[in-house]
Amino acid sequence: MSVRIGLHNPVEPVDDAAAARHRRTWLVAGIGEEGQARLNAARVLVIGAGGLGSPVLLYLAAAGVGTLGVCDSDVVELSNLQRQLLHGEADVGAPKPASAAARLGGLNSAVRVEQYPHATRGFLDEHGAEWDLVMDCTDSFTAKYLVADWAAEADVPLVWGTAVAMSFQLAVFWSAPPSGLPATSLRTLHPVAPGPGTTPTSTRVGVLGPVVGQAGTAMATEAVKLITGVGEPLIGRVLVGDAAKNRYRTLRFAR
Repeated sequence: MSVRIGLHNPVEPVDDAAAARHRRTWLVAGIGEEGQARLNAARVLVIGAGGLGSPVLLYLAAAGVGTLGVCDSDVVELSNLQRQLLHGEADVGAPKPASAAARLGGLNSAVRVEQYPHATRGFLDEHGAEWDLVMDCTDSFTAKYLVADWAAEADVPLVWGTAVAMSFQLAVFWSAPPSGLPATSLRTLHPVAPGPGTTPTSTRVGVLGPVVGQAGTAMATEAVKLITGVGEPLIGRVLVGDAAKNRYRTLRFAR
């Protein structure tokens, strides 16, 4: 079942420059010029500008999403560059939002990039509802449950993903979806955050850069689907990827 999220900004006709740049996007069945216009009007908050956030931000900027919020309190470290392709060697030591804004501006100068530090509950309570869609690209259970619990309470659609070693999961959570779709949150899929040391982490078992790229690219695709109304988003379903065996499953967890 296709679905389109609501947008804060008015949807305006695509100008000639955007039409030429994004023609191959709106030639995709179901997107069209209206879908591209919706992308141009969309406001997407990306929480985390690291491994998952890199492909999410790069592909959403390339797709012409009008406003991207980048929320991250970290600075770029050398060890990030193995998987965080948004940043380069010259960015080591720079705040990730600033590095992201520079890279995204070079990719698509028409995209507005807003920079924010750590996503606290207070920040989300004050500013979260200003966004049409939120992308959870964080790398800790504390952050993931904070963002997901806020999104569930605020009725803001959330694209969620996680990756470690050669495995990943991703889904779309929405506590107030259109009629016919199940209301979901992270706690519908994973009711309780895992205890410390009970699950593998990238600091213990590593994470392969291309696998994080797969997950982030799939998350960006879900965002485009939700904005344009094309395809069937992962609402009530979770995509589970095992890159080591090249096996991918979509499991339904809510009806």
